[in-house]
Amino acid sequence: MPKRRWSFFLPAQDHFFIKRLLIHINVCFPDSGKILLSTLLIGASIAAPGLHLIAYLLPCFIFTLFVTAVGFSIFFRPRVSVLRQLSSTPAVGEYLIYRIIVTNIGKRPIKNLTVLEGILPFGLYNVFDHAKIDNTIGCLLPKESTSLRLVIHCKFRGVYQLSTIWVASSFPSGLFRWPVRLKKTDKLTVYPNFISQTEFKIPFHQIYQPGGIAVSSHIGASNEFLNTREYRHGDRLKDIHWVSSARSGKLIVKEYVDEYFVRIGLFLDTAFSKGEEPHSFEKRISMAAGIADAIARKEYIIDLFAAGEDLYHFQIGRAMAHLENLLELLSCLEDTKKVDIKRLQNNLMRHTREISAMVMIFHDWDQARSQLCRSLEHLGISLRVIVVRDKSLTLAPDRKLVIISAKKRGMEKIE
Repeated sequence: MPKRRWSFFLPAQDHFFIKRLLIHINVCFPDSGKILLSTLLIGASIAAPGLHLIAYLLPCFIFTLFVTAVGFSIFFRPRVSVLRQLSSTPAVGEYLIYRIIVTNIGKRPIKNLTVLEGILPFGLYNVFDHAKIDNTIGCLLPKESTSLRLVIHCKFRGVYQLSTIWVASSFPSGLFRWPVRLKKTDKLTVYPNFISQTEFKIPFHQIYQPGGIAVSSHIGASNEFLNTREYRHGDRLKDIHWVSSARSGKLIVKEYVDEYFVRIGLFLDTAFSKGEEPHSFEKRISMAAGIADAIARKEYIIDLFAAGEDLYHFQIGRAMAHLENLLELLSCLEDTKKVDIKRLQNNLMRHTREISAMVMIFHDWDQARSQLCRSLEHLGISLRVIVVRDKSLTLAPDRKLVIISAKKRGMEKIE
C-alpha cells in the first residue's frame, strides 16, 4: 500500500472518525431509525433553550422508543457465518462489486438482516447508495444460505486486508440494529490505473540466452527441448529419456537447443522529491504498467528494475510470472525520498548482459541518470527514456527524451 500522507485538510471521507461514524450510522439505524433519530435531535435542540415541559414530550417519547429498540435488538442478535467472494481485481478509480455468502448457523429464523463491510483502510471506501448494492435479507431460515452484493470504491492502488464484516438485524422494532462483528480476513489488490501502450516503439533485437528461459528465470539449467535421438558417447546420463529407451530397447536421449529471444528491461525510478505532488509518482507507476502490458502481449520477457534504496529485480513473460504478478508488485510499490543512482548502477549492470533494450522511466534528468544511460548504451543496449515531470529538468538533455506532464489527468498514449 502506498504511504499515507495524512493531513487535516484531507477530504472528509479520508478521516478515520468520519469513516467510523458513517459505518455505525448505516449499520445501526435503518431508514426509519434515521428519520426518528433526526427528529429526536431536532426536537431536543428546539426544546433545550425553552422552559415549557410540553416541548420535551416528543423527544422523550422517541428516546424511549430507541431504548426499547436497543433492548430488543440485543436479544435478537443474529448468529451467522459469512464468506467473501472477490471474483475480480479492480483498478484505481473502479468500483468493486463482490458477493457475500451468508449462512444462518442459529436455531431460529433471522429477519430484516443487513450486512456491511467493516471500517476499511485508507484508500478504500464503502458505498451505501450504489445501484447494484444488495445487502439486506428479509428472512433467513436456520441452516439456509444466500448471497448478497456489496460495493467498495477503490481510490488508491495497494494491497489491502479486509478484516471485518458487520451483520445486524432490525427485527422486531425496525428502528435499531445491534451490530455483530465477524472476523473474516481476505486480501484485496487494487491495480494501478493504466492503458496499454501498444503504440510504444522500442528498438530491440534477439539475443542468445545461454541456458534458455530456465537460466534466465533462475529456475534451472536446461535449454529448450527440441526432440529425442539415439545415445552418443559423451552424452549426459541425466538427459536419457528412460520411457523411450525402454520402448525401443536402446538408449534414447533428449536433445535441447539454445534459445534466442527478446528480453526488455523496464527501469522505474521511485524517487519522490520534496514538494512533488503524489500523482506524479502514481503516473510513473501507471506508465510502467501500460508499457509492461504492451510488451507482455508480444510474449517478450520483461525485466522490471525498481530503483529505491535497493534495486529490486522482477521478471515476467513466457514460462515465468504473468502480468498480474507484476501489477501486484506495482500496486504495493512505495516511493523513496532519494535514489542513489550511482550506487545502484553496478548492481544493475550485472543483470543487463542478455537484455537487448531498456525503457527508463525517470522523475528528473541529472548527471547521474545521464551517466547511467550512457553506460547502458556502451553495452549495446537500446534505450528509450521517459521523464514524468512538470518542473524544469535539472540538467539539459543530451538525447531525445519523452517528457510527460504529471499534472495532466488521465493516461496518454506514447508512440
